[in-house]
Amino acid sequence: MIKKFFQDKEKKVLANNYLSLLVLQAANYLLPLLILPFLVRVLGTDKFGLVMFAQSLAVFLTVFVDFGFNLSGTREISLARDDKNKLSEIFNAIMIVKLLLIVVAFGILCIIVNVFTRFSIDKNVYLLSFGIVIGQALFPVWFFQGIEKMKFVTIVNISAKLIFTLLVFILIRSESDYIYVPVYNSLGFIIAGLLGFILCFKYVNLTLPRYSLVKRLVYESSSLFVSNFATTLYTSSNVFILGLFTGNTIVGVYSSMEKLILAVKNVYAPLYQAMYPWLSKQTDQIKVMNIKKMAPFVLASGILITAIILIFGKFILNIIYDDKLINSYIAIFNILSFIAIFSGLNMLYNALYLPAIKKYKLRMNIMIVGGVVNLLVSLYLVKLYGIYGTAISVTFTEFLLLLLGYRYFKKNSKF
Repeated sequence: MIKKFFQDKEKKVLANNYLSLLVLQAANYLLPLLILPFLVRVLGTDKFGLVMFAQSLAVFLTVFVDFGFNLSGTREISLARDDKNKLSEIFNAIMIVKLLLIVVAFGILCIIVNVFTRFSIDKNVYLLSFGIVIGQALFPVWFFQGIEKMKFVTIVNISAKLIFTLLVFILIRSESDYIYVPVYNSLGFIIAGLLGFILCFKYVNLTLPRYSLVKRLVYESSSLFVSNFATTLYTSSNVFILGLFTGNTIVGVYSSMEKLILAVKNVYAPLYQAMYPWLSKQTDQIKVMNIKKMAPFVLASGILITAIILIFGKFILNIIYDDKLINSYIAIFNILSFIAIFSGLNMLYNALYLPAIKKYKLRMNIMIVGGVVNLLVSLYLVKLYGIYGTAISVTFTEFLLLLLGYRYFKKNSKF
């Protein structure tokens, strides 16, 4: 059966892209996880929290610059992959928009760090973290997903990220070196972005896109942008809000656990990303059938991961961080563990199925509901319960998004 699967050219491409995306996603999360314990020990939870707080702001700006092209761009490239002229025009149109948005995003950052005292105190940390935004904007994962050629771009990305990891291990030696962490992090992202961008010209040419095309892409991606921004409200905003109401030390504690949960959560992402271009071209009946087949496996794996964290959570934290303050907040890790169950299914319906059937606005509405609910609940609970309020709000939001996504899928999956 396996041999027959790989004899099918289309499925073989799908499998290769999945493996490439799996390796890429593993590098994006495992390499940072390798240095997290090191950074917590060397920098202390306070400076570590500051660096994570700055990264959470960079994530907001990254979503702004991406503008939903991670999904709409992939779809457009996938449909135009056999026409080099059309492919080139779409690629150039998206990159022009992204470059303009980088300038706007940097302007927003400059205003924030110069106007608000909370940010101006450590202005350089926030400005240096902006390299993450630049690198992510330049790195065209959406393009290589669309043409279903992820192998070389995966190698490039991992090689560049290794630079950051090695620099941190070799050059960060004391708490005062915290300022260099965003420098090395940004360096890894920018090198990866530049190399990925250059690699694109093997498949496209430089060309001036039509204004009508740019306008259409921006219009069609606007709902995805709102969706992604709303998604960020229930992911990165939690660290951001916690930092505003508490301090860098508590942010450091929460971030140390959140990074572990994010690594678990994004186990599903490579599979969904690899399937998206292929699933987009199938009939509605085949789309529904595939989602139904995947759901039980996603649920089972989520339950298993949650059970492992609930049983061995304290041991895991002790092995990774060996920090008494972090270990004292084991209850936070236990609350967040349920995200492993909710997020996999949430993304199956909201990040794979809805974009595949081009229900961008519906996805946007679901994400807005989730983002706003999380924002309101988080603001209320963090004031009352601090870090515990953050953990409860983000877990509840993942569950709410799962219910909303499943409700629509159930309603429209009868053939």
